[in-house]
Amino acid sequence: MSVTISNRMATLLIVLLVALIIGAGVYRFFKTHEYKEVEIRTGLLNEAKRNPYYASRLFLKRMGIPTIKKESMQTNWGFPDSDTVMIITTKRTGLSTARTEELLEWVESGGHLIARSTSDWYYGGDEIVEKEINEMLSDKDSRDPLQRLLGIHSGKRIFLNEEEEKNKKKKKNEAEEMMTSLLETKVEKTLEHEILFKGADAPLKIQMDWFDNLAIDNPDQSSSHQTEQIKLKNGNFIIRTKVGEGLVTLISDMEFFENYEIEKSDHAKILWHLVHGNHPNLHQPQNIWLIHDDEMASLWNLLWKHAWALILTLTLLLIFWMLQASRRLGPVIPKLQENRRSLNEHITSSGNYYWKNNKKHRLIESSRQALTQRLTRVHPGWSNYSREEQIKLLSNQLNMPSDSLNKLLYDENFEQGDDFTWLIQQLEKVRKSI
Repeated sequence: MSVTISNRMATLLIVLLVALIIGAGVYRFFKTHEYKEVEIRTGLLNEAKRNPYYASRLFLKRMGIPTIKKESMQTNWGFPDSDTVMIITTKRTGLSTARTEELLEWVESGGHLIARSTSDWYYGGDEIVEKEINEMLSDKDSRDPLQRLLGIHSGKRIFLNEEEEKNKKKKKNEAEEMMTSLLETKVEKTLEHEILFKGADAPLKIQMDWFDNLAIDNPDQSSSHQTEQIKLKNGNFIIRTKVGEGLVTLISDMEFFENYEIEKSDHAKILWHLVHGNHPNLHQPQNIWLIHDDEMASLWNLLWKHAWALILTLTLLLIFWMLQASRRLGPVIPKLQENRRSLNEHITSSGNYYWKNNKKHRLIESSRQALTQRLTRVHPGWSNYSREEQIKLLSNQLNMPSDSLNKLLYDENFEQGDDFTWLIQQLEKVRKSI
């Protein structure tokens, strides 16, 4: 009875000790830790990570304009209705000269094309015609078919913030710069600049550091083509040209309405005016096509798009074949050992071959060469001795007649099989006795 009570007391003490340790740990945790919400920037996700103009597409859709995303520029896509705005943000490497001419025909019927300029255009296809056209162009002509057909090329690069930065530095003295560096945290901010659209109520502000000036090849004919030049500082940032019933808007840089930029200054309003450029009364276009990628589709995507049934069939056949090939009935049959001939049989066959083909002198030469190598190791100056000196040296060493040694080393007349056998035996005997 006393033993049972002592066991219960020991168990109770252990339980209390464990509870005390756990309680102390929980108390220590809440004493040293504090619950706090922390906001972590995860960056762009899903389509916004792949599409740099995702925010612009959402903005246009919320403003009531249906906006469709096009991920690539293939030669097989058709053109939309004429009351549509097509925005191409790429360098158009998927558009050849012939395809660009078709695009301008769509513009003539009433379409509105918005594209960015490029100074280093190259065609990503394999057409020989495009290469021949580029070889015929001069250094002043634009390689881009769209700019060449419109008579526009990328000119000198204009930096917008150089004069403002110089004026700021002139106004500040050294003391002010030292105080601001000690007391203030300098945050670099791109300066705002103004552009004015035709028909707009007031200038719109844009944040840019630099851009490539858009120059017209023949300025005298620009007025007859109903060309509008929208300037930024001292250069053309946007050029809008009427082509038939439609409009082509060429922009030097479209970075201002990317995901992180469209919320700054009046960038969203600028995009709104660009989209409504073909409608002075700001009539809504029917649709907007936003094309932000001109890379060719991968081989796997093309195969899956056009031959998915064949791929699934081959995959199922491969699975069935692997299941069939992986199964067997009964134990594995041991592999039979291959019979190998002895080395003596190979040597005998080689000797018979040489003897039957009157090449026994090769066998004699090999035996004599083995004896010569042995004599060279025993007598270092053996190769320098004359024939008589060599026979005399061996005769004294082996107590053999000189005639027998001369026959062994230099005689070639061994026609009979017994003579040949005797010669080989004697050469081997002499080699082992040295």
